[in-house]
Amino acid sequence: MTVALSHGTGPVLVAVDFSEDSRRALGWAARQAQLEGVALIILHVVHDPAASPGYYRKPEENWLRPMIDAAQAMMRDFLSEVKAVNPDVPELEAGEVRLVSGLPAGRIIEVAEDTKSALIVVGRRGRTALEEVLLGSVAERVAQLSSVPVVIVKSPVPGPRE
Repeated sequence: MTVALSHGTGPVLVAVDFSEDSRRALGWAARQAQLEGVALIILHVVHDPAASPGYYRKPEENWLRPMIDAAQAMMRDFLSEVKAVNPDVPELEAGEVRLVSGLPAGRIIEVAEDTKSALIVVGRRGRTALEEVLLGSVAERVAQLSSVPVVIVKSPVPGPRE
């Protein structure tokens, strides 16, 4: 399925959290950007919530390493994996990668406004089930707050919480 962008020719902004649904969202967003002939912005909001402390750290890593450095490494690995599965989508190579800190939903909206994005794409489920139960999903919050269309992509493969 594709969506005709009605808010102009701004970029497609895809927010990723390295989950399976965000992998799927990135592939979908890149194909949408390719179809529309617009730029792709790949965003990750660096956030270490109480529901999943230490997400950006592996036991063998230096725990004094800044979260943003660990997030950059995770983003490189994530993009390599998505590119390997979608070799026919050049937008994945050309996409602008941004990492920002903060609370995910608000920062996604802020970046979309700052970049004049025509569309926001997010995965349906993120990293933790607890966060979704306690706070509502980031995807749902973005859809509620956004002034531009939001596409929520769900992975076809059942996750561990389904």
